[in-house]
Amino acid sequence: MTTVGIVGAGPIGQGLAQLWGGAGRQVTLGARSRRPGGALPGVSLGSFEDAASRDVVVLAVPGAVAEAVVDRLASRLAGKPVLSVMNMLELRDGVPVSALPGEVSEGSWLARLLPDSVVVRAFTHIQDELLVSRARRQPGLWAVAFAMDDDASRPEIQTLLADTGYVPVFVGDLAGSAVLDAGGPFFPRMLTGSQAERMATACRLPRMLARFNDATIGEVLADDVRWRFPYAPSLGLVEIVEGREAVVAHLCRVRDSGVRIGDVWVEQVTVDGAVAHATGSFPTANGASTCHIVSVVKVGDGVIREAWEYWDTAVLGQSA
Repeated sequence: MTTVGIVGAGPIGQGLAQLWGGAGRQVTLGARSRRPGGALPGVSLGSFEDAASRDVVVLAVPGAVAEAVVDRLASRLAGKPVLSVMNMLELRDGVPVSALPGEVSEGSWLARLLPDSVVVRAFTHIQDELLVSRARRQPGLWAVAFAMDDDASRPEIQTLLADTGYVPVFVGDLAGSAVLDAGGPFFPRMLTGSQAERMATACRLPRMLARFNDATIGEVLADDVRWRFPYAPSLGLVEIVEGREAVVAHLCRVRDSGVRIGDVWVEQVTVDGAVAHATGSFPTANGASTCHIVSVVKVGDGVIREAWEYWDTAVLGQSA
């Protein structure tokens, strides 16, 4: 059975050691010093280097020392899965956000430091005081969202995560894993498996909606999808289009007229959907024009179920 090394003996590190040890995994809990502690089934205490020598390694040290610890252990981590449960955060106006500069995700940041390892982001959204109790009292109910780039290693990681009693929910690659970082929609939240799946879909809405541009949006629509255009009647157009076939046909006619969307982003992400923003460009009698688009989108079962789309009708009125 795959052995697990946990670098960092804080609350999260100790909690994961209890869960994996209780599931029969051989776990080495790496601490700064070999101080004695309470006996945990299947868990041995060792150094950071001892933990980093196991088959799968979990990084659970404070964000302030993360880079130094990773640098110290890089050679031992090469060629193996490395799970980061670390959160490098700071408070801005009392709100926790990522402390990394720019918009780089913590997963991408770590992958750059460990180019020869399979980097995974997991357990970043679960509060340490709830980690063990929720898994043991209600196993198979609560979700652990995770992100990674290596598809071949994903089944092994899912099995490892499931051994803790949590339901693994894949949210995407490391480039898009900022949703798991401080300030992201998953942080800090306890979600059931189905709730996490729906939220992961809502987080993917920018890519899903951008499929309008290449006429493949039908692949991410529910069979009974409903698309509403509340301002359309003021232009003499239909307000509600129902059913995937009808919605796809309508959107394709709009696309074929020269309309494109870009700069898609979402806010107010919930387990039910999100508010999406985009810039629409389209031909008019006076040349190309643009306007802001706001869409309230509901999701479910991995697809878009309903949308309310709002355009600037004053700009649309100029359309050729």
